[in-house]
Amino acid sequence: MYEIISALRQSAIVLDVEVIELIDEDSVKLIKIKAVLKENCLLYITELHTKDYQKYSYHCQNNDGDLIVRWDNKPHWRDMSTYPHHKHENDQVSPSHRVTIADVLDQIEKKIAVTKGSLAPRDD
Repeated sequence: MYEIISALRQSAIVLDVEVIELIDEDSVKLIKIKAVLKENCLLYITELHTKDYQKYSYHCQNNDGDLIVRWDNKPHWRDMSTYPHHKHENDQVSPSHRVTIADVLDQIEKKIAVTKGSLAPRDD
């Protein structure tokens, strides 16, 4: 959990990090974070780990609340080859491996570079 905070603070695309909730006990680990990114974007992170359960979501949106990309493991895409892991982008859901904060930041940074600095959703 603490590696998530550290990676965010070291990233060149992250402007601010707010830890909304942090529980670090033997039976449960929970972290909720809001990170302000370059290009007027927000990254909301939730990671929950117990002995028998793991849940995560990395949700990137613009300041208007429009989804840019989200990785999560909510178990609702049973036919997905990487079930329950998947990625939401451009109104599409696609297979995804279990991402780490490094994966997420790398992909968002590449997306900024490809779109020449704009992460606004595209209508193409």
